[in-house]
This record gives sequence, structure tokens and C-alpha cells, in this order.
Amino acid sequence: MEDLERYGDYNDYEDDEPKKKSPIGLILKILIGVVCFAVIALLGARLILFNYYPDSIKNIYFNDKLTAYYNSTDGKIGAKTQNLSAPYDDPDVGNFFCDNLIVIPGINQLQISLRYNVSLIAAIKEAYGVDLSADAELFEFSLSIIPIGDSDADPIATGSLSYSKMESFMMYRYYKLVFDDVQLTVPDCEEVWIRLEIRLKDVDKAKPYHVLIYEDTAKTPFDDYKLSRKERPAK
Repeated sequence: MEDLERYGDYNDYEDDEPKKKSPIGLILKILIGVVCFAVIALLGARLILFNYYPDSIKNIYFNDKLTAYYNSTDGKIGAKTQNLSAPYDDPDVGNFFCDNLIVIPGINQLQISLRYNVSLIAAIKEAYGVDLSADAELFEFSLSIIPIGDSDADPIATGSLSYSKMESFMMYRYYKLVFDDVQLTVPDCEEVWIRLEIRLKDVDKAKPYHVLIYEDTAKTPFDDYKLSRKERPAK
């Protein structure tokens, strides 16, 4: 009897022992956590990169004309900016994106930042059969005024490109563009729209890309552009 009682006690002791957890569940939880973290990090990085512009591309650039104006006004250049309502050439494809509009009405100057993904090079090759390098100077830039209320009227060329600078970061290429002698107002016209025209060099049959970068309307107000401490003309 004593042996049986001891055997029964032994069984009870084994039943009370905590069972070891399978490592498979822990491994799955770790893997799921790593995957979730990687996805969040990737989305965050893409969002940051999508909105990134190098300082030399987004900040105001002082060419000779703006430098002289800055000195003559004791730094009160009256620069303006606004959020672009349609900063891309195509809402579906989005070959080019623009941002950081800066306008100096006192000297009729307009500055803009432009960005494109190097995947555009493959799309250009597919469309026109030309091999291009993303790091070459591929494009010509100009501005034109879009006549409002007359769908048959041709765009009116305005301004001249006085400065262009290209930089690269990862899969993007960036341009800083400065145009002088831009017609920011049109006589007897309450609304003025200006678009950036982008043309492929040495590809005659290539269609130009267009991005609306300036809207002087009642619904698109301008804000004052405040110069940062590092945005000063070189001495």
C-alpha cells in the first residue's frame, strides 16, 4: 500500500510540473516583430526621402541680381512663397515634382526646386529608344504663362534661366532653378498661372513635361518667405 501511495504521489508531482513552452511560438513572435519594424522603418524612410531636398536646392540662391537687390534694400527683399496645388507633371505617373517656390516680385525673379527619380531614365528609353545617364544634364528648362479663359491661346514664354544646379541623393536627382525677368502680372488679367516646361535635350520627338508652379489667384495666396540665418549673399 505504501508503494502505491508513493507512486500516486509521484504522478501528482509530475502533473503539477510546469510544461516547457515550445520555442517555435517565441521565434514566430520575434519574426513578426522584426517584419513589422522593417515595414514601418521602410515606409518612414520613403516618406522622409520623398519630402527631402538638399539645402542648396531648397534654399534661396543669391545670383548677382538678387545680391545687388539685397544690398540695396538692406536685406528686405520681400520674397514670397506658396504651396503648390499640383506639384507634379502627371498625377498618375509623377515623373517630375516641384517644391520650394520662392518669388521676389521687386526684381521679377522666380526660384523653384525640381526632383525626379532615376527610374525616369528607363521610361524615357522605352518611349524614345535613347540611352541616357541620370547624372548628365539631360533637360532644358523654361517658363510660360498659361492664358486663363482662352483655351485656344498659346502659352506665353516668360523669363530666362539664369542659374541651374543639379545634385543627387540615392535614387533622386535634384535641380535648383532660378529665372529672371519673369512676368508675374499680366495687364487686364486678374489671374496668372505660370508653368515650368521641361524638355529633353537632343531628342526632337520628345514631348515636353509641364508642372504648374505659380498661381496668382484669389484662392492661392502667397506667404512671406523668411530668410534663415544661413540664407545670405556671399560677401
